[in-house]
Amino acid sequence: MKWQNIMKSIMKSRTMVACLVAIPVAGTCLVPPKDSAAAVQKVFYVSPSGSDENPGTEEKPLKTIEKARDAVRAIDGEMTGDIEVVLRGGTYRIDHTLVFDHRDSGTGGHNVIYRNHPGETPLVSGGRPITGWQPDAGGRWKAKCDDHFRQLYVNGKRAVRARSAERKMQEPEEASQLGIAGMPGMELFGEDGYRTSDVAIAAWGNPQDLEFCYQVVWCHTRCKVDSISGNESHAVIRMVQPQFMWARRKEGVRIDLPDYMENALELLDQPGEWYLDRPKKTLYYQPRPGEQMDEVEVIAPVLEKLVELRGLLEKPVERLQFHGITFAHATWLLPNRIGLPDVQANFYHHRLNFMERMGNINNVHNEVLKMPANVVCRTAKHVRFQRCTFTQLGGAGVDLEYGSQDNVIVGCRFHDISGTAVQVGDVQRSDHHPADKRTTVRNNQVLNNLVEDCAVEYMGGLGIFVGYTDGTRIAHNEIRNLPYSGISVGWGWGEEDAGGGAAHYYQPYRYESPTPARNNRIEHNHIHHIMMKLNDGGGIYTLGNQPGTVIRRNYLHDAQGAPGGIYLDEGSGFIEVTGNVVYNVSKPMHYNNRPQNRIETCNEHDNWFGNQYAKDAAQLPHEVRKVIDNAGLEPKFQDLLQVPR
Repeated sequence: MKWQNIMKSIMKSRTMVACLVAIPVAGTCLVPPKDSAAAVQKVFYVSPSGSDENPGTEEKPLKTIEKARDAVRAIDGEMTGDIEVVLRGGTYRIDHTLVFDHRDSGTGGHNVIYRNHPGETPLVSGGRPITGWQPDAGGRWKAKCDDHFRQLYVNGKRAVRARSAERKMQEPEEASQLGIAGMPGMELFGEDGYRTSDVAIAAWGNPQDLEFCYQVVWCHTRCKVDSISGNESHAVIRMVQPQFMWARRKEGVRIDLPDYMENALELLDQPGEWYLDRPKKTLYYQPRPGEQMDEVEVIAPVLEKLVELRGLLEKPVERLQFHGITFAHATWLLPNRIGLPDVQANFYHHRLNFMERMGNINNVHNEVLKMPANVVCRTAKHVRFQRCTFTQLGGAGVDLEYGSQDNVIVGCRFHDISGTAVQVGDVQRSDHHPADKRTTVRNNQVLNNLVEDCAVEYMGGLGIFVGYTDGTRIAHNEIRNLPYSGISVGWGWGEEDAGGGAAHYYQPYRYESPTPARNNRIEHNHIHHIMMKLNDGGGIYTLGNQPGTVIRRNYLHDAQGAPGGIYLDEGSGFIEVTGNVVYNVSKPMHYNNRPQNRIETCNEHDNWFGNQYAKDAAQLPHEVRKVIDNAGLEPKFQDLLQVPR
């Protein structure tokens, strides 16, 4: 049966298939399609203009998703078909996290599906409209605001937190003299902060809101100001501790002078910039050309978590699906208090399991904390996000964590996200050496998604991050326009592998058993225009032993930072790299896994590396053309590329 006829059959029976795409690998279908003739047991309708006193019919819809969830829970007995919750178009503004648990699972092999009404776009928003704007000095406008947030969206476009220009670090000796643009004579002063000859900063209001920002090789660190004092010749800036010390003493690369500063009214001098004066509960904004403040829509994201699937090992969330829904307007507030002492990939140090080695600091066994996502799946199984949009989010996009298995993210669009778009797995003790095997994140798939313009606030973020996982498949995604790496798989620099890492990496104890990291597949992805701000990353980057893992037939090009291509970093072992096309990068294939003879365990063969593969299609070898043509979004998902940015 042709695809079009399948779709007609689906719509006629009002049955949502469990999978709209089946991609065969080695003769098997990893995402088997559900029987298109399966029955629908019950349908509830929800509309922003409905009422929770209604029965949830098409004529009398419910108003809130939460009420529809409760109505699904009230259905007694084993399911005899799928249960659908159809969301009409419009904004569903929520003021607390929408939580699903085991009571919301599909049973009897059937699914509970939250989906858009055909042709309509439901938007789940954790934001609040800001109104009541009044003119202020210097062309600014202001409005009263009781909320707490880090992002602002004006007419659907992310505004810029008031910030200075960036310091241009051309040469080390030149950098030491420049300080922050607009603040000459800045230098490190003692262990707690800086001194500058620009005494005017001592008179700035709300110094505790000010953040210093650093772009250091692969890290994008933010440190908070604690206080500023001054005299006639100097101002002394003291930073919030211990995060400033952590950033100064972390392993790898460390901060020195900031590259720019952010979040002060005194920095608000450009169209599209904003500042929230929290003590005065006043929001300031300088309009862009053409913006009339009595006509624009201004949204402040105030909710930190939009949706959470909260399963337990004994009672996971199962067979729950989301189709055609947009998730937007969420934030992450921890950096407002302590900054972000970035270790790598937006993971950061914390006080637990702290240790020193060789004069630097780290967490024992690299068990650092990850940036939380605004949509979280914890102990979720056979869950599906299909044709959804994740945008205007202030943390990471989606997390599949702690015991989440056999889930699929397919045909979704991720854009305008502050951190990493998709996070699969984690780097804690329960991830690298679980006491209970049920906690392992296993057999999840990220397929045919468009990931673009992410990590826009925390530039150390990625397109897709994979921690210690078994059987993760990342295939046919288009990943583009990122400040750092495209896909990162693995963690630990070899230190958590059986026998430990390189000799110079001291740990208080070593593991004799391997991590669960294995059988991951990164294939048929189109990754380009990455590493646009940072360095020491690549289109595909790995860490640690990963037996059975394969990187194959990906199309990777145009990385600004180095090395930029396929990068097997420390501890990477037992990985096959084959059939990839890589060009317009500093180094198509980079090895930094030589200690422990890990490089000897990896099998790199039959790749096409070099700028000769940037030629016209007619000049390319047939096999190269096949890789290029087959990489990225498959035909049925290429409409994602037509969505305006």
